[in-house]
Amino acid sequence: MAPPINGNEYKNVTGWFLLPGKANERFVYNVRIIRNGGYSTRGVDVVQESDPGVCFTCICSFKKPEKKSTPSMDVRQQLDLRSEFSVVLENMQPHEHEEMPGVDAPWYWEFSKRNGGYTDPFPGLHLHKADMDSYNASKAPTGLDHRNLKYYSIRGGMPSVDDDPNMHLCAHLYASDRNSLFVISNHLGIGNDYSQMGSLSHTVILHGTAEELDMIDRETGKARWFCQEAWTGGARQGRGTHQSRMWGDDGLHIATSLQDGMVRLRTEGQEGKPGFSPEAMIRQLESRTKVKEKL
Repeated sequence: MAPPINGNEYKNVTGWFLLPGKANERFVYNVRIIRNGGYSTRGVDVVQESDPGVCFTCICSFKKPEKKSTPSMDVRQQLDLRSEFSVVLENMQPHEHEEMPGVDAPWYWEFSKRNGGYTDPFPGLHLHKADMDSYNASKAPTGLDHRNLKYYSIRGGMPSVDDDPNMHLCAHLYASDRNSLFVISNHLGIGNDYSQMGSLSHTVILHGTAEELDMIDRETGKARWFCQEAWTGGARQGRGTHQSRMWGDDGLHIATSLQDGMVRLRTEGQEGKPGFSPEAMIRQLESRTKVKEKL
């Protein structure tokens, strides 16, 4: 029997997205033990009932905290977001920024306007995006120095971090991959001119303890707001990178992420791969809104 994994370990996870998933079918997670001990490791393969092929696979590692008697370093970045990004944050609270769109691309913004501000809310988390135009305007036109700020907090209730620390850690993992690849297309000026976009791999390293990653303020009992600062390292040969630092409400660096994604440009007259192009996604959203109107 493997020892239980608890929220006091420092975690690192890298996942590879191999096949598109079917939203109307359950996912089956097969977990195997690679190593137990002070640095435990698990492998996870995910399949769906109608297809035995692995659609997602990942490696998770869990490192126990050092003993208090063991000399160790504790040096982490700390950032005053309001000072660093004062030109865009001013005195606004996280929830006062615009709700993050379901798809952070120009075609979706236009679709939202035509449908009364519809944003396709993200389940489980509140997400609000700061308007970074005035900050990014002063940066190099390549887009490599541009920044994207996303605030996130939980929707509804959540077990305490003492009862279920992994649920709190999963909230941060969930937030790390929301609209991530659109940072690449937006910062590099691609706009709607892509034919296909999708995650290839995603790595998240959690630096904080369970208490530092707690989604609930222990003193007030209210949900805490965290912030993801994201940028792109560039794109080449149909691939691009999304990078980010995730910050606590006290400015503490709690996590780092790196994503490798497919970003293919369209050719003239090309619609793109079904389900992945702007045109295909617009048709899906229009169909979804019509169904909601009938309910």
